Amino acid sequence: MRILPVLTLLLLLSSASAQTHGSWERITHRTEFTLWDVTCVDSLSCYAVGDYGVIIRSTDGGESWVQKLSPNQFALRHVHFFDDSTGIVAGFRSSCFRTLDRGASWIPSPLPVSGNFPGMSAVGSTVWLSGENGVVLRSTDRGATWQQQSTGSDVMIDAISFADPRNGWASSIQRKVFRTNDGGETWVESKTETFLPITTICARSAEECWIAGYHGLLMRTIDGGKSWQRIDAYATDYTMLTFDGKGTGWAVGKRGAIVQGTENNLRWRIHDLTGARALHGITLLPNNTALTVGTDGALFKQYAVYPPPVPEQPRQP
Repeated sequence: MRILPVLTLLLLLSSASAQTHGSWERITHRTEFTLWDVTCVDSLSCYAVGDYGVIIRSTDGGESWVQKLSPNQFALRHVHFFDDSTGIVAGFRSSCFRTLDRGASWIPSPLPVSGNFPGMSAVGSTVWLSGENGVVLRSTDRGATWQQQSTGSDVMIDAISFADPRNGWASSIQRKVFRTNDGGETWVESKTETFLPITTICARSAEECWIAGYHGLLMRTIDGGKSWQRIDAYATDYTMLTFDGKGTGWAVGKRGAIVQGTENNLRWRIHDLTGARALHGITLLPNNTALTVGTDGALFKQYAVYPPPVPEQPRQP
């Protein structure tokens, strides 16, 4: 009769040791709207965007935040800063705004077509938006003017990522992946053979690209999309993945999961569970801290993403 409680206790202890709760601190701020993306210009200046056109800004590395609303208050899905003053936000209902004064004010950036644009990628002064009916928009002047492109498909392009000004990748939740090698002028489909919805994509080069999605889907190609390899990953519904300056992969998703690549990114294991219902964006700062955002205004900060190495003990003579 005592075996069942002992086994239960062992399972609980095993589960607790696999999940490092408490290392991410929840940051209190004004908004309770869902936040979709977060970025930092440096170790102090950070921005996040979300539903109802909310834009929040921090000047102290994410410790405190000031809230603004976009002029039309439609959902914003992405934010990017080209330098410490000039940035862009975009999202649904053709919402696209630029700032030239560190987010103090935002001015409309008219798009050539109307629709929802949940995807954004930027390299240098060039930025791409992706959205409904296979449409891709490109700006080469930091979002001041736009030119329409097309993947040749009629699906919603939920995510887009460029490794450099010419080589980019795009994906749809309808299990389609496209690639371009001319800056988005032309696109070709890459067959992944997955039956799971794809939610996020990250281009690392002309040959290497990663996708993630529902039920622990994580795949990569290292031959320009000719073949795709399924990668062992923690089982959650992923919403975003990226790679830090060390080349380590990071992904966030449902149930507040933060997942880290190990073994040269061939295995992705749980790094932490924050307690949020879902996380949608993560950014790693140059001072070894990180921010992640998600549902219901969830905003967490990690103060030591990589713990300092343990010094070697001097050898005894």
